[in-house]
Amino acid sequence: MKPKSNKIQIASFDDTTVVGINSALADYKLAWNINNKLLLDLVRYDDLIFEGAPFSFFYYTAGENYNVYNLVSLVNKDKLLYPFTPRLDYLFLIQNTLSAERQMRIMRSLREIDGIGHAFVLEKDKTLRQVLETIAGCEQQMMDKKKKLNDINAVRQKMQEQEAQFAALRAQS
Repeated sequence: MKPKSNKIQIASFDDTTVVGINSALADYKLAWNINNKLLLDLVRYDDLIFEGAPFSFFYYTAGENYNVYNLVSLVNKDKLLYPFTPRLDYLFLIQNTLSAERQMRIMRSLREIDGIGHAFVLEKDKTLRQVLETIAGCEQQMMDKKKKLNDINAVRQKMQEQEAQFAALRAQS
C-alpha cells in the first residue's frame, strides 16, 4: 500500500479569466461602472498590501459554484503592483469557468464603459501567475477575516465587551 502524500495543492488558475484594464477612472468609479454593466455587486475590502503599499481590492461572489469576481488596482500613486506592457491600471479576475459567449459579453460590456482605454484577456505566464498568487493570498486573508467576524462566539464576546463598557459608563454617570 502506498503511503499518503502530504503535499500542498497550489491553485493552477486554469479556470481564472484575467482581464487587463487601462483606465484613468478612480477605483470606486470603475467598480461602480462594472457593477452597473455586469449586474454585479463588487465591494471594496481591505487593501492588498504589497511591498508596503496598499492597492485597492474589490470582491464579489454569486455564491458557491458560481463565478467569483475581483477588481484589483495595480497602481498606487507612483508604485506599481506589477508592471505590464502595455500599461495596465487594473486586473479584473473572474474565477471559475466562463463560456466563450459569456466572456465575449463581459469583454464587450467592459469596453463600453466610458473611461476605459482598453480591456483585454491576458495570457497566463509566469509573471501573471505570481500576481494571481499574491491576489489569491489577499482574498484568502479577507475570507478568513470575514469568517472570524461572523463567528458566533466572536459576536457573543464582542457583545459582552460592549455591555461591560456601557455598564461602566452608566456607573460613572
